[in-house]
Amino acid sequence: MARFMNKIDAKGRIFVPAKVRDKIGPRMFVTVNQDKNYLSVYSEERFDRICDAFDNIPTTTPEILKARRAIIGEALECEIDSQGRISVTSELWERIGAKPSSEICIYQLRDMLEICTAAYYESSKESEAEGSFDLQNYEIRGL
Repeated sequence: MARFMNKIDAKGRIFVPAKVRDKIGPRMFVTVNQDKNYLSVYSEERFDRICDAFDNIPTTTPEILKARRAIIGEALECEIDSQGRISVTSELWERIGAKPSSEICIYQLRDMLEICTAAYYESSKESEAEGSFDLQNYEIRGL
């Protein structure tokens, strides 16, 4: 897994490094994240699993309807161009406060990416340094 910085070009595109493309594949889906300061980029297989999971949840809960509309309904299907870039809409960039020429931070988490602005990354890095992660209630082994 990795974290790297990048810049959005004038057309809203970002470069995706070859090692990341190899892990995620040539076709991916960019959408909103549960954290309002991030966008998520999913491999096609992972996005299909997310859609299937939403299909299996009753749609009687307003929170589920809202989440499904945001995560699935706002998703943008992207394919890597010949120069290794994906094009993201200005609407999605605006969701995290980014625009052309903005510097962004990209986290690779297996077969997905999380993207935030470099400014948000810097501010969250400072606040994380002040505390620790409380993961006692989760079964994450090997930490």
